[in-house]
Amino acid sequence: MTSNLKKSLFVSLAALGFIAAAGTATAQSANAKSYARVTSNQKMTSAPTSRNVNFTGSNALYTKAGTLRGAKKVASTTTVRKLANSKNSQNNIRAYRVATTNRGSVYYKVVTYDGAYRGWIYGGKVQSVFGGGVTSFDTFKNQNLSSLTDTQQKATYKIASPGTANDGKTVTYKQPAWTQYKVGRAITDSSPYANNTFKIDQVGTRTREGDQWVHITDTGNANSPANGWILYSGLKQAEAPIADNAIQINLVDPNNNNKVIKSITVTRDGAKKGTNFGYNDNGNWTISMSDRASLLNQIRDALNGTSYTLDTLTTAQIAQIAQIAQTNFGSSVNISVNAVTNIADNALRINFRKPDGTSLKTIDFVKGGATKGSTVGSAVSGSTNWTLSDSDKQTIQGQINTALNNSGYQLSGGNTLSDSQIDTIARGQYGGQVYLNVVPISNGISTINPYGKQKDANDNTAQALKGVSGLYSTTPNGYSIPSDVGNDKFVDNPTANGAATPTNRTFNVTAAQLADKDGTDLLTNFLSGIKDDNVRLAAYNGITETYLDQAKTQFISTGLNFDEFSGNPGAKFTGETAFEYVNHSALNTLKSVKIPVFSPDGDHSQTPVQNADKWVQYTFQSYKADDGTYGTPVKAYYQYDQPS
Repeated sequence: MTSNLKKSLFVSLAALGFIAAAGTATAQSANAKSYARVTSNQKMTSAPTSRNVNFTGSNALYTKAGTLRGAKKVASTTTVRKLANSKNSQNNIRAYRVATTNRGSVYYKVVTYDGAYRGWIYGGKVQSVFGGGVTSFDTFKNQNLSSLTDTQQKATYKIASPGTANDGKTVTYKQPAWTQYKVGRAITDSSPYANNTFKIDQVGTRTREGDQWVHITDTGNANSPANGWILYSGLKQAEAPIADNAIQINLVDPNNNNKVIKSITVTRDGAKKGTNFGYNDNGNWTISMSDRASLLNQIRDALNGTSYTLDTLTTAQIAQIAQIAQTNFGSSVNISVNAVTNIADNALRINFRKPDGTSLKTIDFVKGGATKGSTVGSAVSGSTNWTLSDSDKQTIQGQINTALNNSGYQLSGGNTLSDSQIDTIARGQYGGQVYLNVVPISNGISTINPYGKQKDANDNTAQALKGVSGLYSTTPNGYSIPSDVGNDKFVDNPTANGAATPTNRTFNVTAAQLADKDGTDLLTNFLSGIKDDNVRLAAYNGITETYLDQAKTQFISTGLNFDEFSGNPGAKFTGETAFEYVNHSALNTLKSVKIPVFSPDGDHSQTPVQNADKWVQYTFQSYKADDGTYGTPVKAYYQYDQPS
């Protein structure tokens, strides 16, 4: 009996132990199933620049893939959203490892450029495309040199304050500061290069700050260690030789005669070096009233966007007028300008200038969070004009309308901001001011805005036509060889300058460059980097088609005036009336910019451009216009057929 009882207890306890053990095993198995496991974890080998990312804010950052056992949070979604919207490039992010779990989820290991945050974040389901908590990000936006004025492009520069400061404007950098991971300064001390002059050969803006950086090259040493990137604000223009029939007026800070804010050059036909710009009138040196008005307008234009002004050049400024009058042709003079002290650091003052050079009134555009010295707008890729955000444009337009209402004046071309007026405002700096010209309202001017379409196409396909002051487009071609074209389709070691390569897939040559005597083989050079016949043919066709497309939206505007259609302000007119005006004016027929013509050989390995006199053009013929109201712009419609 006792023996049987012991056996029963032993069997029961054993059974309980088995059940307990089985229960533990089941619990462990269930617990294990609640965590993912890594099936691959490898270093990313794609080009470093292609691995710049930004957070989307939808996922947090962890010490390991967030679904793994033991993963700890490094940064919450709130924190990563702040980093995503940061205005500091030190918060740029680089992905450098990629892992996949057994659930098919992709995770990336990332680090902020300043090293403050490092960890793993969910990246979607496909390794080849960033997703989930990260997205591809351009830390720097390259712009065409055309985003600089012609004067800025042609000028030579010096580093304004040589030294060792790592502030973006004292030394040069291999890449704009904090735009590539662990890529730093080109030099750590610019003092040895204080007297060197440089040319700008590249320009762009950092995405987060929006500040303008330029790449400079020493004019005396193409391989100078100082060649590199620097903030445009860290440069000053080097003085160029002054022509024998010109004077240079340096506009200087009132408290520092050596601090040149801007310079203007005034030329007079027939003037001889050494003679005075002005004249002596009964012992007083002076200049003519017409010279005063002309100089004042030039000075104001030069000071546009700065925090300096010179409101008048009247007899009250006897000393300044005398200085200018006594300046000899072939030399320069420093004129003190006034620092504007009552403009808020986050405001841009817009001055309305009447035809006689005097000021009508001013308005201040205030932007919350803006900092002194930052630009109001931004450059536009492929265009010489800067632009404003839609909300800022709407706010400024409203302020202008209110200010000019019942003033008897309007902006040139009507009170709707033109592209050139937007460009002037956009280039302005907070804490500074700009000038816009206004004219008396006598007639309501309706600017003719031309739109063009293919002959026999629907009217709704018409596109705005842009006037160009020259025969050739200055817009870069921009055709890119598709990213899915493999590296094996390119020549291994191309020798031609500008040849296509796996990292140089875009043909950024303008028609104007092709028209130059040195532009004959620019397309041949590019195509010489492609060894696959089909890819080369596709590139040739894409490039030539792009030049055709450019010509469909750009016309030669030299000598044409689109601001002469006018009537009683506010009165309505019909489309027939507007078309009648266009049809009987020089605007009836427009000519497109010239389209390059090439002479390719059989396999397109040689594609020289023909002489520009053999290039072709579209002819835009007007055929109708919209109804409208005098004082507001009106659309006129043009059609074109084949280029000839």
